[in-house]
Amino acid sequence: MIRRTFDIIDFQLERHPNERALVNREEDQWVAYSSADCREKIDQYSAALLRLGVAKGERVVILPHLASAEWIFLDLAIQQVGAIVVPVHFTSQPEQLYHILRHTEARYCFMAHPKLGERFLPLPKELEEIDLYYLRQANTPEEDWNLLVAYSSEMQKEINRRKEEVQPEDLAAIIYTSGTTGIPKGVMLSHHNLVSNVLSVLPLVPLDRRKTSLSFLPFSHIFERTAIYVTIASGSSLHLVVKREHLERALREVRPHFFTAVPRIIEKMYERLLSIREEGRLLQRKVLDWALRIGQRYRERPGKRFLYWLQLQLARLLVFNRLKYRLGGRVEGIIVGAAHLQPQLGRLLGAMGVRIREGYGMTETSPVISLNQFRPGMYSYGTVGVPVPGVEIRIADADENGEGEILVRGPNVTRGYYRDEDATREAFTEDGWLKTGDVGKFVKKRFLQITDRKKDIFKTSAGKYIAPQVLENHFKQSPFIEQIMVVGFQRPFVTAIIKPNFELLEQWCRVHQIHWTSPQYMVLNVKVREKMKEEVDLLNTDLPNFQRIRSFHLTEREWTIESGLLTYTLKLIRPQILAAYEREVEELYR
Repeated sequence: MIRRTFDIIDFQLERHPNERALVNREEDQWVAYSSADCREKIDQYSAALLRLGVAKGERVVILPHLASAEWIFLDLAIQQVGAIVVPVHFTSQPEQLYHILRHTEARYCFMAHPKLGERFLPLPKELEEIDLYYLRQANTPEEDWNLLVAYSSEMQKEINRRKEEVQPEDLAAIIYTSGTTGIPKGVMLSHHNLVSNVLSVLPLVPLDRRKTSLSFLPFSHIFERTAIYVTIASGSSLHLVVKREHLERALREVRPHFFTAVPRIIEKMYERLLSIREEGRLLQRKVLDWALRIGQRYRERPGKRFLYWLQLQLARLLVFNRLKYRLGGRVEGIIVGAAHLQPQLGRLLGAMGVRIREGYGMTETSPVISLNQFRPGMYSYGTVGVPVPGVEIRIADADENGEGEILVRGPNVTRGYYRDEDATREAFTEDGWLKTGDVGKFVKKRFLQITDRKKDIFKTSAGKYIAPQVLENHFKQSPFIEQIMVVGFQRPFVTAIIKPNFELLEQWCRVHQIHWTSPQYMVLNVKVREKMKEEVDLLNTDLPNFQRIRSFHLTEREWTIESGLLTYTLKLIRPQILAAYEREVEELYR
Protein backbone atom coordinates (compact mmCIF):
# COMPACT_ATOMS: atom_id res chain seq x y z
CA MET A 1 0.00 0.00 0.00
CA ILE A 2 1.27 3.47 -0.87
CA ARG A 3 0.97 5.81 2.15
CA ARG A 4 4.10 7.94 1.65
CA THR A 5 5.87 8.91 -1.56
CA PHE A 6 8.82 6.56 -1.07
CA ASP A 7 6.42 3.59 -0.74
CA ILE A 8 6.04 3.59 -4.53
CA ILE A 9 9.28 1.62 -4.94
CA ASP A 10 8.18 -1.08 -2.49
CA PHE A 11 4.76 -1.09 -4.17
CA GLN A 12 6.39 -1.79 -7.54
CA LEU A 13 8.74 -4.37 -6.05
CA GLU A 14 5.86 -6.29 -4.44
CA ARG A 15 3.18 -5.97 -7.13
CA HIS A 16 5.02 -5.95 -10.45
CA PRO A 17 8.83 -6.05 -10.15
CA ASN A 18 10.57 -4.79 -13.26
CA GLU A 19 14.12 -5.58 -14.35
CA ARG A 20 14.16 -2.24 -16.18
CA ALA A 21 12.28 -0.07 -13.70
CA LEU A 22 14.48 2.99 -14.33
CA VAL A 23 16.71 3.23 -17.38
CA ASN A 24 19.21 6.07 -17.35
CA ARG A 25 20.93 7.60 -20.36
CA GLU A 26 24.61 7.63 -19.40
CA GLU A 27 26.98 8.94 -22.08
CA ASP A 28 26.37 6.64 -25.09
CA GLN A 29 24.45 3.83 -23.44
CA TRP A 30 21.33 3.05 -21.45
CA VAL A 31 21.91 1.74 -17.93
CA ALA A 32 19.02 -0.17 -16.36
CA TYR A 33 18.09 -0.38 -12.68
CA SER A 34 15.70 -3.11 -11.54
CA SER A 35 13.06 -2.51 -8.87
CA ALA A 36 15.39 -4.19 -6.36
CA ASP A 37 18.32 -2.02 -7.52
CA CYS A 38 16.19 1.10 -6.98
CA ARG A 39 15.31 0.06 -3.44
CA GLU A 40 18.99 -0.56 -2.66
CA LYS A 41 20.11 2.73 -4.21
CA ILE A 42 17.54 4.73 -2.26
CA ASP A 43 18.76 3.12 0.95
CA GLN A 44 22.38 3.91 0.00
CA TYR A 45 21.46 7.54 -0.55
CA SER A 46 19.57 7.52 2.75
CA ALA A 47 22.66 6.15 4.55
CA ALA A 48 24.78 8.94 3.09
CA LEU A 49 22.23 11.56 4.19
CA LEU A 50 22.22 10.16 7.71
CA ARG A 51 26.04 10.31 7.81
CA LEU A 52 25.78 13.99 6.85
CA GLY A 53 23.51 14.48 9.84
CA VAL A 54 20.25 15.22 8.00
CA ALA A 55 17.53 15.35 10.66
CA LYS A 56 13.80 14.71 10.46
CA GLY A 57 11.96 17.80 9.26
CA GLU A 58 15.09 19.48 7.84
CA ARG A 59 14.78 21.18 4.45
CA VAL A 60 17.12 19.89 1.73
CA VAL A 61 17.36 22.01 -1.44
CA ILE A 62 17.98 20.32 -4.79
CA LEU A 63 18.61 21.90 -8.20
CA PRO A 64 17.97 19.17 -10.75
CA HIS A 65 17.80 19.64 -14.51
CA LEU A 66 16.09 16.82 -16.38
CA ALA A 67 15.13 13.77 -14.36
CA SER A 68 17.71 11.04 -13.87
CA ALA A 69 17.84 7.88 -11.79
CA GLU A 70 20.20 9.64 -9.35
CA TRP A 71 17.80 12.54 -8.79
CA ILE A 72 14.91 10.15 -8.20
CA PHE A 73 17.00 8.14 -5.70
CA LEU A 74 18.01 11.32 -3.86
CA ASP A 75 14.49 12.76 -3.93
CA LEU A 76 12.95 9.65 -2.36
CA ALA A 77 15.87 9.17 0.04
CA ILE A 78 15.43 12.69 1.44
CA GLN A 79 11.76 12.01 2.06
CA GLN A 80 12.35 8.53 3.45
CA VAL A 81 14.65 9.82 6.23
CA GLY A 82 11.92 12.27 7.22
CA ALA A 83 13.45 15.39 5.68
CA ILE A 84 11.67 17.79 3.32
CA VAL A 85 12.82 18.11 -0.28
CA VAL A 86 12.86 21.63 -1.76
CA PRO A 87 13.25 21.45 -5.57
CA VAL A 88 14.49 24.63 -7.25
CA HIS A 89 14.44 25.18 -11.01
CA PHE A 90 17.93 25.09 -12.51
CA THR A 91 17.03 28.20 -14.53
CA SER A 92 16.43 30.23 -11.36
CA GLN A 93 18.27 33.48 -10.91
CA PRO A 94 20.86 33.45 -8.08
CA GLU A 95 18.76 35.80 -5.92
CA GLN A 96 15.80 33.41 -6.19
CA LEU A 97 17.91 30.52 -4.92
CA TYR A 98 19.33 32.67 -2.13
CA HIS A 99 15.81 33.66 -1.07
CA ILE A 100 14.71 30.02 -0.92
CA LEU A 101 17.82 29.00 1.04
CA ARG A 102 17.17 31.78 3.54
CA HIS A 103 13.42 31.25 3.74
CA THR A 104 13.69 27.49 4.35
CA GLU A 105 16.82 27.80 6.53
CA ALA A 106 18.23 24.86 4.57
CA ARG A 107 21.59 23.41 5.64
CA TYR A 108 22.12 21.26 2.56
CA CYS A 109 21.98 22.02 -1.17
CA PHE A 110 22.54 19.56 -4.02
CA MET A 111 23.32 20.62 -7.59
CA ALA A 112 23.78 18.52 -10.70
CA HIS A 113 27.40 19.43 -11.45
CA PRO A 114 29.98 22.20 -10.86
CA LYS A 115 29.22 23.96 -14.14
CA LEU A 116 25.66 24.57 -12.98
CA GLY A 117 26.97 25.80 -9.65
CA GLU A 118 29.06 28.54 -11.25
CA ARG A 119 25.98 30.73 -11.70
CA PHE A 120 25.22 30.71 -7.98
CA LEU A 121 28.69 30.86 -6.43
CA PRO A 122 30.07 32.26 -4.30
CA LEU A 123 27.10 32.17 -1.96
CA PRO A 124 26.36 35.34 0.02
CA LYS A 125 28.23 35.58 3.32
CA GLU A 126 25.23 34.69 5.47
CA LEU A 127 24.77 31.45 3.45
CA GLU A 128 28.38 30.28 3.53
CA GLU A 129 27.62 27.68 6.22
CA ILE A 130 25.37 25.73 3.83
CA ASP A 131 26.84 22.39 2.75
CA LEU A 132 26.92 22.29 -1.06
CA TYR A 133 27.22 18.98 -2.92
CA TYR A 134 27.27 17.95 -6.56
CA LEU A 135 25.48 14.82 -7.66
CA ARG A 136 28.16 14.02 -10.24
CA GLN A 137 31.62 15.23 -9.24
CA ALA A 138 35.01 13.56 -9.40
CA ASN A 139 37.34 16.16 -7.90
CA THR A 140 38.35 16.17 -4.24
CA PRO A 141 36.73 13.82 -1.71
CA GLU A 142 35.43 16.83 0.24
CA GLU A 143 33.43 18.01 -2.77
CA ASP A 144 32.42 14.60 -4.05
CA TRP A 145 28.96 13.28 -3.25
CA ASN A 146 30.16 9.67 -3.18
CA LEU A 147 27.04 7.57 -2.73
CA LEU A 148 28.24 4.14 -3.84
CA VAL A 149 29.35 3.08 -0.38
CA ALA A 150 28.63 0.07 1.78
CA TYR A 151 26.63 0.51 4.96
CA SER A 152 26.13 -1.74 7.95
CA SER A 153 23.08 -3.63 9.11
CA GLU A 154 22.90 -1.17 12.00
CA MET A 155 22.62 1.69 9.50
CA GLN A 156 19.85 -0.23 7.71
CA LYS A 157 17.99 -0.51 11.00
CA GLU A 158 18.30 3.25 11.46
CA ILE A 159 17.00 3.83 7.93
CA ASN A 160 14.02 1.55 8.63
CA ARG A 161 13.36 3.35 11.92
CA ARG A 162 13.39 6.75 10.19
CA LYS A 163 11.01 5.43 7.53
CA GLU A 164 8.57 4.18 10.16
CA GLU A 165 8.56 7.59 11.82
CA VAL A 166 7.35 9.30 8.64
CA GLN A 167 3.58 9.78 8.71
CA PRO A 168 1.32 10.56 5.72
CA GLU A 169 0.53 14.02 7.11
CA ASP A 170 4.22 14.95 7.40
CA LEU A 171 5.60 17.46 4.92
CA ALA A 172 7.26 15.77 1.94
CA ALA A 173 8.13 18.82 -0.16
CA ILE A 174 8.09 22.59 -0.30
CA ILE A 175 7.81 23.69 -3.92
CA TYR A 176 8.11 27.37 -4.75
CA THR A 177 5.61 28.72 -7.23
CA SER A 178 6.89 30.36 -10.40
CA GLY A 179 4.93 33.54 -9.75
CA THR A 180 4.27 36.23 -12.37
CA THR A 181 4.70 38.97 -9.76
CA GLY A 182 6.43 39.27 -6.44
CA ILE A 183 8.51 36.76 -4.52
CA PRO A 184 7.67 33.07 -5.11
CA LYS A 185 5.72 31.36 -2.33
CA GLY A 186 6.64 27.97 -0.90
CA VAL A 187 3.79 25.49 -1.37
CA MET A 188 3.73 22.91 1.43
CA LEU A 189 2.84 19.41 0.21
CA SER A 190 2.48 16.44 2.53
CA HIS A 191 3.04 12.80 1.64
CA HIS A 192 -0.76 12.42 1.75
CA ASN A 193 -1.23 15.30 -0.72
CA LEU A 194 1.17 13.78 -3.24
CA VAL A 195 0.14 10.15 -2.77
CA SER A 196 -3.58 10.93 -3.06
CA ASN A 197 -2.91 12.56 -6.43
CA VAL A 198 -0.78 9.63 -7.64
CA LEU A 199 -3.54 7.18 -6.66
CA SER A 200 -6.19 9.34 -8.39
CA VAL A 201 -4.27 9.51 -11.68
CA LEU A 202 -2.91 5.94 -11.69
CA PRO A 203 -6.12 4.16 -12.88
CA LEU A 204 -6.71 6.84 -15.54
CA VAL A 205 -3.48 6.18 -17.46
CA PRO A 206 -3.19 2.85 -19.33
CA LEU A 207 0.33 2.04 -18.11
CA ASP A 208 1.62 -1.35 -16.97
CA ARG A 209 4.89 -3.29 -16.86
CA ARG A 210 4.59 -4.13 -20.57
CA LYS A 211 4.74 -0.44 -21.51
CA THR A 212 7.68 1.94 -21.78
CA SER A 213 7.63 5.61 -20.82
CA LEU A 214 10.05 8.45 -21.51
CA SER A 215 10.88 11.43 -19.28
CA PHE A 216 12.53 14.59 -20.61
CA LEU A 217 10.94 17.46 -18.66
CA PRO A 218 12.59 19.23 -15.70
CA PHE A 219 12.41 17.19 -12.50
CA SER A 220 11.92 20.35 -10.42
CA HIS A 221 8.44 20.77 -11.93
CA ILE A 222 5.60 19.19 -9.94
CA PHE A 223 3.95 17.97 -13.17
CA GLU A 224 6.94 15.79 -14.13
CA ARG A 225 7.62 14.66 -10.56
CA THR A 226 4.07 13.33 -10.19
CA ALA A 227 4.20 11.77 -13.67
CA ILE A 228 7.35 9.90 -12.61
CA TYR A 229 5.74 8.72 -9.37
CA VAL A 230 2.70 7.47 -11.33
CA THR A 231 4.91 5.66 -13.83
CA ILE A 232 6.89 3.90 -11.09
CA ALA A 233 3.68 2.87 -9.29
CA SER A 234 2.27 1.47 -12.55
CA GLY A 235 5.28 -0.83 -13.02
CA SER A 236 6.07 0.66 -16.41
CA SER A 237 9.70 0.91 -17.51
CA LEU A 238 10.77 4.55 -17.30
CA HIS A 239 13.58 5.82 -19.54
CA LEU A 240 15.21 9.06 -18.45
CA VAL A 241 16.76 11.47 -20.96
CA VAL A 242 19.48 13.13 -18.89
CA LYS A 243 20.38 15.62 -21.64
CA ARG A 244 17.79 17.35 -23.82
CA GLU A 245 19.98 17.01 -26.93
CA HIS A 246 19.55 13.23 -26.69
CA LEU A 247 15.76 13.44 -27.08
CA GLU A 248 15.41 12.71 -30.81
CA ARG A 249 17.79 9.80 -30.56
CA ALA A 250 16.04 8.53 -27.43
CA LEU A 251 12.68 8.52 -29.21
CA ARG A 252 14.13 6.29 -31.92
CA GLU A 253 15.96 3.99 -29.51
CA VAL A 254 13.40 3.65 -26.73
CA ARG A 255 10.27 3.80 -28.92
CA PRO A 256 8.12 4.81 -25.92
CA HIS A 257 4.45 4.05 -25.54
CA PHE A 258 3.80 7.10 -23.34
CA PHE A 259 5.45 10.35 -22.35
CA THR A 260 4.56 13.74 -20.87
CA ALA A 261 5.15 17.02 -22.68
CA VAL A 262 4.34 20.70 -22.65
CA PRO A 263 2.27 21.99 -25.61
CA ARG A 264 5.24 23.93 -27.01
CA ILE A 265 6.97 20.64 -27.86
CA ILE A 266 3.91 19.52 -29.82
CA GLU A 267 3.72 22.91 -31.54
CA LYS A 268 7.36 22.63 -32.62
CA MET A 269 6.64 19.22 -34.18
CA TYR A 270 3.78 20.76 -36.16
CA GLU A 271 5.91 23.72 -37.20
CA ARG A 272 8.62 21.35 -38.40
CA LEU A 273 6.00 19.56 -40.48
CA LEU A 274 4.96 22.85 -42.10
CA SER A 275 8.61 23.69 -42.81
CA ILE A 276 8.95 20.39 -44.65
CA ARG A 277 5.78 21.26 -46.57
CA GLU A 278 7.26 24.58 -47.74
CA GLU A 279 10.30 22.73 -49.12
CA GLY A 280 8.26 20.07 -50.94
CA ARG A 281 7.14 19.91 -54.53
CA LEU A 282 3.63 20.86 -55.61
CA LEU A 283 2.25 17.30 -55.45
CA GLN A 284 3.82 16.69 -52.04
CA ARG A 285 2.31 19.91 -50.70
CA LYS A 286 -1.13 18.99 -52.02
CA VAL A 287 -0.99 15.51 -50.45
CA LEU A 288 0.15 16.95 -47.13
CA ASP A 289 -2.54 19.66 -47.17
CA TRP A 290 -5.16 17.00 -47.90
CA ALA A 291 -3.90 14.83 -45.02
CA LEU A 292 -3.95 17.82 -42.64
CA ARG A 293 -7.58 18.54 -43.59
CA ILE A 294 -8.43 14.90 -42.85
CA GLY A 295 -6.65 15.25 -39.53
CA GLN A 296 -8.68 18.32 -38.55
CA ARG A 297 -11.89 16.31 -38.95
CA TYR A 298 -10.64 13.45 -36.78
CA ARG A 299 -12.90 11.78 -34.24
CA GLU A 300 -11.84 8.66 -32.34
CA ARG A 301 -15.22 7.01 -32.99
CA PRO A 302 -16.25 8.06 -36.51
CA GLY A 303 -19.50 6.07 -36.37
CA LYS A 304 -20.90 5.22 -39.81
CA ARG A 305 -18.61 7.55 -41.74
CA PHE A 306 -17.00 4.78 -43.76
CA LEU A 307 -15.67 7.14 -46.44
CA TYR A 308 -13.87 9.25 -43.81
CA TRP A 309 -12.44 6.10 -42.22
CA LEU A 310 -11.10 5.06 -45.64
CA GLN A 311 -9.57 8.51 -46.20
CA LEU A 312 -7.98 8.39 -42.75
CA GLN A 313 -6.30 5.04 -43.47
CA LEU A 314 -4.91 6.46 -46.73
CA ALA A 315 -3.70 9.63 -44.96
CA ARG A 316 -1.94 7.47 -42.38
CA LEU A 317 -0.31 5.40 -45.09
CA LEU A 318 0.90 8.40 -47.10
CA VAL A 319 1.71 10.92 -44.36
CA PHE A 320 0.85 10.22 -40.72
CA ASN A 321 2.76 6.96 -40.23
CA ARG A 322 6.00 8.71 -41.21
CA LEU A 323 5.30 11.44 -38.69
CA LYS A 324 4.53 8.89 -35.99
CA TYR A 325 7.83 7.15 -36.77
CA ARG A 326 9.64 10.33 -35.66
CA LEU A 327 8.19 9.68 -32.19
CA GLY A 328 9.49 6.12 -32.21
CA GLY A 329 6.63 4.49 -34.06
CA ARG A 330 4.61 3.01 -31.19
CA VAL A 331 3.49 6.01 -29.14
CA GLU A 332 0.02 5.36 -27.72
CA GLY A 333 -0.47 8.40 -25.57
CA ILE A 334 0.94 11.79 -24.59
CA ILE A 335 -0.19 13.77 -21.54
CA VAL A 336 0.33 17.52 -21.80
CA GLY A 337 0.03 20.21 -19.17
CA ALA A 338 1.31 23.62 -18.03
CA ALA A 339 -0.22 25.52 -20.96
CA HIS A 340 -3.06 25.47 -23.49
CA LEU A 341 -3.00 22.83 -26.23
CA GLN A 342 -4.53 23.95 -29.50
CA PRO A 343 -7.48 21.61 -30.28
CA GLN A 344 -6.43 21.16 -33.91
CA LEU A 345 -3.09 19.72 -32.77
CA GLY A 346 -4.91 17.25 -30.54
CA ARG A 347 -7.03 16.10 -33.48
CA LEU A 348 -3.99 15.86 -35.75
CA LEU A 349 -2.15 13.64 -33.25
CA GLY A 350 -5.31 11.57 -32.89
CA ALA A 351 -5.42 11.08 -36.65
CA MET A 352 -1.83 9.81 -36.42
CA GLY A 353 -3.00 7.19 -33.94
CA VAL A 354 -1.56 9.03 -30.93
CA ARG A 355 -3.99 9.84 -28.12
CA ILE A 356 -2.95 13.19 -26.69
CA ARG A 357 -4.66 14.20 -23.48
CA GLU A 358 -4.58 17.63 -21.86
CA GLY A 359 -4.82 18.07 -18.11
CA TYR A 360 -5.00 20.93 -15.64
CA GLY A 361 -3.37 21.48 -12.31
CA MET A 362 -1.22 23.69 -10.16
CA THR A 363 1.54 23.27 -7.61
CA GLU A 364 -0.96 23.87 -4.79
CA THR A 365 -2.93 20.76 -5.85
CA SER A 366 -0.05 18.28 -6.15
CA PRO A 367 -0.76 19.05 -9.14
CA VAL A 368 -3.56 17.30 -11.08
CA ILE A 369 -7.07 18.75 -10.81
CA SER A 370 -8.64 17.44 -14.01
CA LEU A 371 -7.61 15.26 -16.93
CA ASN A 372 -8.91 14.20 -20.32
CA GLN A 373 -8.99 10.43 -19.95
CA PHE A 374 -8.03 7.68 -22.39
CA ARG A 375 -11.41 5.96 -22.23
CA PRO A 376 -13.84 6.67 -25.11
CA GLY A 377 -16.18 9.53 -24.34
CA MET A 378 -14.05 10.80 -21.46
CA TYR A 379 -12.10 13.41 -23.38
CA SER A 380 -12.93 16.55 -25.30
CA TYR A 381 -10.46 18.61 -27.34
CA GLY A 382 -10.25 22.21 -26.21
CA THR A 383 -10.94 21.31 -22.57
CA VAL A 384 -8.80 20.11 -19.66
CA GLY A 385 -11.01 17.10 -18.99
CA VAL A 386 -13.03 15.97 -15.99
CA PRO A 387 -12.05 16.20 -12.30
CA VAL A 388 -9.84 13.31 -11.18
CA PRO A 389 -11.29 11.00 -8.50
CA GLY A 390 -11.50 12.60 -5.07
CA VAL A 391 -11.16 16.17 -6.36
CA GLU A 392 -14.10 18.58 -6.36
CA ILE A 393 -14.41 21.65 -8.58
CA ARG A 394 -16.75 24.58 -8.07
CA ILE A 395 -17.26 27.63 -10.29
CA ALA A 396 -17.59 30.71 -8.07
CA ASP A 397 -19.71 33.75 -8.99
CA ALA A 398 -20.55 32.33 -12.41
CA ASP A 399 -21.85 34.78 -15.01
CA GLU A 400 -24.61 34.15 -17.57
CA ASN A 401 -22.21 31.94 -19.57
CA GLY A 402 -21.38 29.81 -16.54
CA GLU A 403 -17.89 31.33 -16.26
CA GLY A 404 -16.30 32.16 -12.96
CA GLU A 405 -13.27 31.51 -10.79
CA ILE A 406 -12.36 27.85 -10.41
CA LEU A 407 -12.32 26.63 -6.81
CA VAL A 408 -10.88 23.26 -5.79
CA ARG A 409 -11.22 20.98 -2.78
CA GLY A 410 -9.69 17.57 -2.16
CA PRO A 411 -6.98 15.53 -0.39
CA ASN A 412 -4.39 16.80 -2.89
CA VAL A 413 -4.77 20.46 -1.85
CA THR A 414 -1.90 22.10 0.04
CA ARG A 415 -2.24 23.08 3.67
CA GLY A 416 -0.83 26.49 2.71
CA TYR A 417 2.33 28.48 2.06
CA TYR A 418 5.48 28.00 4.10
CA ARG A 419 5.89 30.72 6.73
CA ASP A 420 3.29 32.94 5.04
CA GLU A 421 0.00 32.98 6.95
CA ASP A 422 -1.36 36.02 5.11
CA ALA A 423 -0.92 34.41 1.68
CA THR A 424 -2.42 31.17 3.00
CA ARG A 425 -5.53 32.96 4.29
CA GLU A 426 -5.90 34.80 0.99
CA ALA A 427 -5.67 31.55 -1.02
CA PHE A 428 -8.73 29.91 0.55
CA THR A 429 -12.42 30.74 0.86
CA GLU A 430 -14.01 30.84 4.30
CA ASP A 431 -15.44 27.36 3.78
CA GLY A 432 -12.06 25.84 2.79
CA TRP A 433 -12.00 25.87 -1.03
CA LEU A 434 -8.71 26.76 -2.78
CA LYS A 435 -8.94 29.77 -5.10
CA THR A 436 -7.05 28.83 -8.26
CA GLY A 437 -7.10 32.31 -9.78
CA ASP A 438 -8.16 30.71 -13.08
CA VAL A 439 -11.44 31.50 -14.82
CA GLY A 440 -13.34 28.66 -16.46
CA LYS A 441 -16.60 26.87 -17.03
CA PHE A 442 -18.00 23.41 -17.60
CA VAL A 443 -18.90 22.47 -21.17
CA LYS A 444 -20.81 19.39 -22.32
CA LYS A 445 -21.92 19.14 -18.67
CA ARG A 446 -18.69 17.64 -17.28
CA PHE A 447 -15.59 18.91 -19.12
CA LEU A 448 -13.71 21.84 -17.59
CA GLN A 449 -12.60 24.60 -19.93
CA ILE A 450 -10.08 27.24 -18.82
CA THR A 451 -10.77 30.65 -20.28
CA ASP A 452 -8.18 32.88 -18.58
CA ARG A 453 -6.38 33.99 -15.44
CA LYS A 454 -8.62 36.11 -13.24
CA LYS A 455 -5.94 38.75 -12.69
CA ASP A 456 -5.09 38.98 -16.42
CA ILE A 457 -8.57 39.95 -17.64
CA PHE A 458 -8.67 43.66 -18.42
CA LYS A 459 -11.07 46.32 -19.65
CA THR A 460 -10.38 48.61 -22.59
CA SER A 461 -11.11 52.34 -22.33
CA ALA A 462 -14.21 51.58 -24.40
CA GLY A 463 -15.52 49.51 -21.48
CA LYS A 464 -15.07 46.08 -23.11
CA TYR A 465 -13.65 43.16 -21.11
CA ILE A 466 -10.81 41.24 -22.77
CA ALA A 467 -9.61 37.78 -21.74
CA PRO A 468 -6.05 37.87 -23.12
CA GLN A 469 -5.21 34.14 -22.97
CA VAL A 470 -8.28 33.28 -25.06
CA LEU A 471 -7.22 35.77 -27.72
CA GLU A 472 -3.57 34.68 -27.63
CA ASN A 473 -4.50 31.03 -28.03
CA HIS A 474 -6.78 31.99 -30.92
CA PHE A 475 -4.02 33.81 -32.80
CA LYS A 476 -1.46 31.08 -32.07
CA GLN A 477 -3.49 28.92 -34.45
CA SER A 478 -1.35 30.58 -37.09
CA PRO A 479 1.88 28.57 -37.40
CA PHE A 480 3.66 31.83 -38.24
CA ILE A 481 2.95 33.19 -34.73
CA GLU A 482 5.20 31.59 -32.13
CA GLN A 483 4.67 33.94 -29.19
CA ILE A 484 2.10 36.68 -28.69
CA MET A 485 0.88 38.98 -25.96
CA VAL A 486 -2.22 41.09 -26.48
CA VAL A 487 -2.31 44.62 -25.03
CA GLY A 488 -5.23 46.92 -24.34
CA PHE A 489 -5.70 47.72 -20.66
CA GLN A 490 -7.34 51.18 -20.52
CA ARG A 491 -6.57 51.59 -24.22
CA PRO A 492 -9.14 52.27 -26.97
CA PHE A 493 -8.51 49.00 -28.83
CA VAL A 494 -6.50 45.77 -28.74
CA THR A 495 -2.94 45.52 -30.09
CA ALA A 496 -0.28 42.83 -29.75
CA ILE A 497 3.42 42.11 -29.50
CA ILE A 498 4.26 39.15 -31.74
CA LYS A 499 7.35 37.01 -32.11
CA PRO A 500 7.12 35.22 -35.47
CA ASN A 501 8.11 31.61 -36.01
CA PHE A 502 11.36 32.45 -37.78
CA GLU A 503 12.12 28.91 -38.93
CA LEU A 504 8.85 28.71 -40.86
CA LEU A 505 9.08 32.34 -41.96
CA GLU A 506 12.52 31.70 -43.45
CA GLN A 507 11.11 28.80 -45.48
CA TRP A 508 8.27 31.03 -46.68
CA CYS A 509 10.73 33.75 -47.72
CA ARG A 510 12.77 31.31 -49.77
CA VAL A 511 9.70 30.02 -51.59
CA HIS A 512 8.61 33.59 -52.37
CA GLN A 513 12.15 34.67 -53.31
CA ILE A 514 12.51 37.17 -50.46
CA HIS A 515 16.10 37.68 -49.40
CA TRP A 516 16.62 36.39 -45.86
CA THR A 517 19.13 38.09 -43.56
CA SER A 518 18.51 37.80 -39.81
CA PRO A 519 15.43 38.04 -37.57
CA GLN A 520 16.25 41.53 -36.31
CA TYR A 521 16.09 42.87 -39.88
CA MET A 522 13.32 40.59 -41.16
CA VAL A 523 10.82 41.95 -38.63
CA LEU A 524 11.23 45.29 -40.45
CA ASN A 525 10.84 43.78 -43.93
CA VAL A 526 7.73 45.13 -45.69
CA LYS A 527 6.75 41.79 -47.27
CA VAL A 528 7.22 39.95 -43.99
CA ARG A 529 5.01 42.46 -42.21
CA GLU A 530 2.39 42.07 -44.94
CA LYS A 531 2.48 38.28 -44.50
CA MET A 532 2.06 38.59 -40.72
CA LYS A 533 -0.79 41.07 -41.25
CA GLU A 534 -2.50 38.54 -43.52
CA GLU A 535 -2.25 35.93 -40.75
CA VAL A 536 -3.65 38.33 -38.14
CA ASP A 537 -6.43 39.60 -40.41
CA LEU A 538 -7.51 36.06 -41.29
CA LEU A 539 -7.94 35.18 -37.62
CA ASN A 540 -9.52 38.56 -36.87
CA THR A 541 -12.48 37.63 -39.06
CA ASP A 542 -13.63 35.06 -36.48
CA LEU A 543 -13.79 37.67 -33.70
CA PRO A 544 -16.17 40.48 -32.73
CA ASN A 545 -14.89 43.92 -33.57
CA PHE A 546 -13.77 44.87 -30.03
CA GLN A 547 -11.54 41.76 -29.76
CA ARG A 548 -9.73 42.22 -33.06
CA ILE A 549 -6.05 43.13 -33.14
CA ARG A 550 -5.79 46.53 -34.83
CA SER A 551 -2.03 46.81 -34.88
CA PHE A 552 1.01 44.81 -33.78
CA HIS A 553 4.73 45.05 -33.14
CA LEU A 554 7.02 42.29 -34.44
CA THR A 555 9.92 41.36 -32.21
CA GLU A 556 12.94 39.19 -32.94
CA ARG A 557 13.51 38.55 -29.22
CA GLU A 558 12.36 35.21 -27.82
CA TRP A 559 10.64 35.33 -24.45
CA THR A 560 12.30 32.81 -22.18
CA ILE A 561 12.51 31.78 -18.54
CA GLU A 562 16.13 32.93 -18.47
CA SER A 563 15.21 36.42 -19.68
CA GLY A 564 12.66 36.76 -16.90
CA LEU A 565 9.73 37.06 -19.33
CA LEU A 566 8.25 33.57 -18.78
CA THR A 567 7.45 31.68 -15.60
CA TYR A 568 8.81 28.16 -15.07
CA THR A 569 5.48 26.88 -16.40
CA LEU A 570 5.96 28.97 -19.57
CA LYS A 571 3.30 31.56 -18.74
CA LEU A 572 3.82 35.16 -19.84
CA ILE A 573 5.03 37.54 -17.15
CA ARG A 574 2.98 40.40 -18.51
CA PRO A 575 4.30 43.32 -16.43
CA GLN A 576 7.89 42.53 -17.43
CA ILE A 577 7.01 42.13 -21.10
CA LEU A 578 5.10 45.42 -21.09
CA ALA A 579 8.06 47.13 -19.43
CA ALA A 580 10.46 45.66 -22.00
CA TYR A 581 8.34 46.96 -24.91
CA GLU A 582 7.00 50.17 -23.37
CA ARG A 583 8.17 52.41 -26.20
CA GLU A 584 6.95 50.03 -28.94
CA VAL A 585 3.51 49.73 -27.31
CA GLU A 586 3.17 53.51 -27.14
CA GLU A 587 3.92 53.67 -30.88
CA LEU A 588 1.01 51.29 -31.59
CA TYR A 589 -1.46 53.81 -30.13
CA ARG A 590 -0.21 56.91 -31.95
